[in-house]
Amino acid sequence: MSSLKLQGMQPLFYSPLTVFELQDAATLNAQLLAEAGAIRAQSPGVERSNWHGWHSNDDFFERSEPGCRTLRQHIVEAIQLCTRNVSPGFDFSLYDIQAEGWINMLGRGGLNTPHDHPAWVWSGCYYVSLPDGDQELSGNIEFFDTRTNIRTLTVDGAACFASKFKMKPKAGMLLMFPSYLRHWVYPNESDEERVTIAFNVRFARNGGAKIS
Repeated sequence: MSSLKLQGMQPLFYSPLTVFELQDAATLNAQLLAEAGAIRAQSPGVERSNWHGWHSNDDFFERSEPGCRTLRQHIVEAIQLCTRNVSPGFDFSLYDIQAEGWINMLGRGGLNTPHDHPAWVWSGCYYVSLPDGDQELSGNIEFFDTRTNIRTLTVDGAACFASKFKMKPKAGMLLMFPSYLRHWVYPNESDEERVTIAFNVRFARNGGAKIS
C-alpha cells in the first residue's frame, strides 16, 4: 500500500480550451447562414487574419437579426460558465462584459493565419457550417503553446506537455479559450464555404458598455 497521500493539484499556467455543443443547432445554423449571406451582400468586409475569405465588421454584438440575438445568448452563458470554471468566486455584478464579434466565411483555399487576440480575456468561435473537404486537415483549428521553456520530453497523451494541439470542429460546436492562445485555421479544401462566428470578451469595472 502506498504511503503517499495526495493533497491536491494546482493547474498552474494552463490554457483551458472549453468545448460546448448546442443541442438541435441545425435550425439556428440555417438561420445564421441566411443572415450571414445578407450581411456579406451589404459589406465588402475587412482583412485581418483571413486569407482568401470574407471577414465581417466587428459588430456581431450589435446586430439585430434573430439568429444573431439567439447565438449571443448562448455566448453569454458560455462566458459565465468558463469564467466561473477558472474563478469560482468571480462576481459578475461588479463587472460589465465587453465584447466584439464577427463572421468568417472561407471558400476553397481560405484560411486564417497564425494569430492571437491581444487586449482581451476570452476568445471563442461558433461553428455554423464546416464542410468535410477532401483532406483530413481541411478546416482544422490548431493551437500553439505560448510557453517558451518546455521544449523537453513529453508524456504520451498529456496535452499539457504538447507544443501544439489541433482539432476538427463540427457545426453546432462553440469553443472558448484564453485570448493569448495563438492559433490558426487550416485551408478549407472544399468548394463549400466554412462559416464561423468568432468573438473576443473582456471585463470592465465601473460602467463599461454591456452586451445584451
